Amino acid sequence: MKKLFLTALLAAFTVACSARLPEVPTLKNTSIPQVNENGLWVAEDYANKPVLVVFMGSWCPWCKRTMPALNAIQEKYGDKLEIVGAFMDTTPGPVKDVLAEYDLHVKALFNAGEAGEGMGVSGIPYTVLFDKKHRAVKVWEGYNPDFETEFDKQVKRVL
Repeated sequence: MKKLFLTALLAAFTVACSARLPEVPTLKNTSIPQVNENGLWVAEDYANKPVLVVFMGSWCPWCKRTMPALNAIQEKYGDKLEIVGAFMDTTPGPVKDVLAEYDLHVKALFNAGEAGEGMGVSGIPYTVLFDKKHRAVKVWEGYNPDFETEFDKQVKRVL
């Protein structure tokens, strides 16, 4: 009886683990409208440069708490790392307002819902660090009060 139970448990575990594996985020073919510049932000324009993408919303209090860490990383690594705030807002107006209110200095994008969906974003903030070949090396889901330290540690690994 014990063997039968363990076999059933192992089978259930195998099915659960092999059910749908999460997609690995990719920047391939990613283009998103820019807030303060004309045109699209196109990932291929940053070939051979690491990219940190934070999916967020202008209405999201946890996203707003992430902004000081983004500014700190921008100040420290902005010349070596492309840092973008990919806002889910469908229009640039609310994004411009929150950029001004929080003095956010990273490249801001809007209408990023489709790109986020393609990367498996299920909630915000959702942050992905890509290496120089634009392979995802680290994903953060949700807010972390230690983002500045975490970002710094992980960015050093990809530079």
